[in-house]
Formats: sequence, structure tokens, C-alpha cells
Amino acid sequence: MALGVGSRSKRSAGERRTVAAALRTVGRVTLWAVLGLLLVRGAGSVLAGPPKGEPTAASTSLSDPATSAFAVRFARAYLSGASSKELAPLLAPGTAVPPRGTNVPGVEVEQAEVAGSEAAGNGQALVTVSSELADARTVYLAVPIVREGADGVAAAGAPAVVAGPAGVGEDVASPRPIAGPDGAAIGELVRRFLPAYFSASEPGDLSYLLAPGAVVVPPGNGLRLAGISSVKQIGEGEDARRTVLATVRVRDPLSGASFGFAYRLEVTRHGRWYVERVEGALS
Repeated sequence: MALGVGSRSKRSAGERRTVAAALRTVGRVTLWAVLGLLLVRGAGSVLAGPPKGEPTAASTSLSDPATSAFAVRFARAYLSGASSKELAPLLAPGTAVPPRGTNVPGVEVEQAEVAGSEAAGNGQALVTVSSELADARTVYLAVPIVREGADGVAAAGAPAVVAGPAGVGEDVASPRPIAGPDGAAIGELVRRFLPAYFSASEPGDLSYLLAPGAVVVPPGNGLRLAGISSVKQIGEGEDARRTVLATVRVRDPLSGASFGFAYRLEVTRHGRWYVERVEGALS
């Protein structure tokens, strides 16, 4: 009887060891299958790249290192006195900057860096570059940038000298003559405002020409307005609020340098016409 009991006990122990071994084998197989599935899915994800509708940052960012470096390069060249011919390779097709004239010096740029960037739609941005000059002044240039793909970066026209980081929030449109019977009044406002903008020492100096509640900070960098070349309207319509583009000539009395800039102004009518906002321009 004892022998029978012992045999059954040995058989039961052997069966348990067999079952345990089988379970371990199944567990290993399952584990390797799961790892294999993860590896296959992981490799598939790498090979597939980012999901559709989620383009890579290199191809879409308007503030990536390449765009920033280009904006700094363009601002340095522009302030340092590069001619229209020298700037041409940096410009987008079909765009140009106002000619500097002959024997017009530039200013010495000690250091330049990006101070801000604002997307403007259609692959365009306004990148504000802070330029420290050799005479200890700081000049902010709003450089219009157009980006195509991962490698194509160009300036979209003349920059604007501004008080600090600035941006454009609307899509770019071609300028046209100021529409409607208010055209003369709007043009006169712009021709009064811009000289005051350059000569003002504080925002309060511009209050008479500004819309109620509007605040515009003058550049305050010693540059002087030499002349206004044109004043045109961006977009269509004869509404009580318009966007106008003014191209100007600016002179630096200290160095004798002369520059062509473009300004985008928001104007509004409250009995008479006022300036509501000043921005750098995409021209």
C-alpha cells in the first residue's frame, strides 16, 4: 500500500514539473512574440515617418535656426551698406529693395540677433532683428521672410526699422492706389505721421495723430526721415478702417547712411482719419 502511494506521489510530482516546464515554454514564446511585434511596429513607425497632417518642424517652422540666421544675415548686409545688386541673391523672385544711390555708406553692425518672429500666412513671416551698432545704438529691423520647403529662405522685400519686436497678422496682398474719396485725406495723414514718428521722443508726442486708445512707440534711435516715396492701400474697399503701405527713405545723421524702408500702417476714421497701428511691412 505504501508503495502504491509513493508511486502516485512521484507521478504527480513529475506531472507538475512537466506542466510547469510547458508553461515556462509557452511564457517564453509569448514574451518573444510580444517583443517581436513591438520591434516590427517600432521599425514600421520609424520607416513611415510622421503621420500625415503632421509635417516636420524643419519644413514648416518660421523661427527655425536657418530662417533666423538668414534674417540676421540680411539685416547685417542691409545696414552695412550692401547695394541692390549685392542684395538681389537674398531676395525672393519678383521683389526688390529701394536703390541706395551711389557712394552711400552703411553703418557698422557689432552684433545682431533675432528678437521676435511672427507668422504671416502663406509660408511668410516677419522676423525682427536686433542690431547693435558700433556707436552703441540698437536698431530693430523687421525683415519680411518667405520660406519654401526645408531649404528655401529669402527676403520678401524691403525691411522696416521699428521700435522693437513687431509682426504682421494678415496675409500679404499687393498694394494699390488708395480707394475712394478719402484717398487724399489718408495720404495726408501718413505724410504728417511718419515725420512725427521719427522725430518723437515718447509715445505722447504722437497722440494727436493716433486713434483713441492707440499707443505707438517711436523708434528713438537717431534715424531721420529723408522722404516718403509712396503711400498705397493694401487690399480693396473704402471702409472706415484701412491698411496702407508707405515706402520711405531714412537717413542716419551720424554715419551718413541712407536706407529705404517700408511701413504698414493701420488707419481708421473717427470723424477724421487717425493712425491706429504701425507695423513692419511685407512688400
